[in-house]
Amino acid sequence: MLFQTVVLSLTFALTGPGGPVAPTTTSTMGSAAPTIEWLVPQSGAVPGGTPKVTWPVKGRARLVVPGVGTMGSRRDGTVAVPIASITKVMTAYTILKDHPLAPGESGPVITVTRAEAASYPKRKADGETMVKVRAGMRLTQREALQGMLIRSGNNMADLLARWDAGSRKKFVARMNRNAAELGLTETSFADMSGMSAKSRSSTIDLIDLALVAMKNETFAQIVGTPKAKIPMNTLTTTNKLLGRNGVIGIKTGSTEKAGGCLLFAATDTIDGETYTIYGVMLGAPGPLILTNAFRASEKMVISARKALRKVTLVKRGVPVLRRVDAGGAVTEYGVASSVAVAGWSGMKFRLGLPVGPEPGAVPGSITVKTSGDAIGVPLVPLT
Repeated sequence: MLFQTVVLSLTFALTGPGGPVAPTTTSTMGSAAPTIEWLVPQSGAVPGGTPKVTWPVKGRARLVVPGVGTMGSRRDGTVAVPIASITKVMTAYTILKDHPLAPGESGPVITVTRAEAASYPKRKADGETMVKVRAGMRLTQREALQGMLIRSGNNMADLLARWDAGSRKKFVARMNRNAAELGLTETSFADMSGMSAKSRSSTIDLIDLALVAMKNETFAQIVGTPKAKIPMNTLTTTNKLLGRNGVIGIKTGSTEKAGGCLLFAATDTIDGETYTIYGVMLGAPGPLILTNAFRASEKMVISARKALRKVTLVKRGVPVLRRVDAGGAVTEYGVASSVAVAGWSGMKFRLGLPVGPEPGAVPGSITVKTSGDAIGVPLVPLT
């Protein structure tokens, strides 16, 4: 799992005559040695309770904001379930890993075989989502990816797999190898399109996959495209949320076994800085399974954007530490400026001192860490 609960750790630059050594956090006022003690709890949460996200009544769901943390989830995020055409995200990831395509590049030409063209009418009649083809038709790599990701064409997934690996079996093996390399422990694939109920994943794994896939500019550009023209086809996205409420992608899916599914990303701006909310909805019930997935996902997006805001973790002027010197004199310290980060109500945090500073050493500054980000904030005496 790439993202855990957001943790705030305060690192104090404390020095003594012998260099940094372990501090004490208990007061010994009146003793011969100076002491440092906490004046605030070392762990807590942003006031307001859990973030007010509108979760789906049925199905599985999860929301993550990279650089901030996991906003929440519905049901166990490690359980693998059928994911339908969200499978095509890994298909595209595998193709672009094997055949990198820069933004704007068309890539090599792929020719539709006679067998691929002959299978189109029956597969279409059986209810599969397909892109029109004919024998000898020439598509660029980008056009085939557009057909697969925008229109969700199952035959485009097959076409790309055959072109890349030579056979379905070999390509699926590459997909599973890539899943293992990415640490997607609850993910396995049986096909390229997701028609098989044996192509399965969890909400945690799918958001991890989305984070990696969206780093590829070509992938992000294609899944963010509402319409495109390729030979014999005018493609319209299957993602009805695209372009609304900041949604920039990613992939729909729906089968009888999987229910309605949507892996999505939506941007939001907090104090001039843009954040991306990643979410997934799996197993929306029928009878209109994909419509229900859209409805549930849109409620998640809207409520998540409302919940995401600047939150203050440490306020300027609030005593954080107290130092009692050898003579019993007391000095309280706080941050020179308030520590505010993007987050939500209920977001947990923790304050910590590093191992090393000498007991009773004068605090100098703190480092605020949230999901790997570090902010240096000076400490100042308040009394």
